[in-house]
Amino acid sequence: MFDKRYRRYIQSFLLVLPMTGIVTAVNTTVAKGASAVFTAATLHRWAISLLVAFPCVLFMAPLAQKITDRLIKNNP
Repeated sequence: MFDKRYRRYIQSFLLVLPMTGIVTAVNTTVAKGASAVFTAATLHRWAISLLVAFPCVLFMAPLAQKITDRLIKNNP
């Protein structure tokens, strides 16, 4: 399997892959109807979404973690 140093990247990818697929499918269904969900254009849009979302998650996850840590009370 993979070395633990790649955990952040693998976890982010496994989160982003279905998330972008679901959002793309919902947006396509709303815009063009259910029959248009499984087309080549939809897969192309999903690929673009994935290429945008993956680096965003890699950048935003540590920042969100720091903000969350500051918002959560530390119980002694």
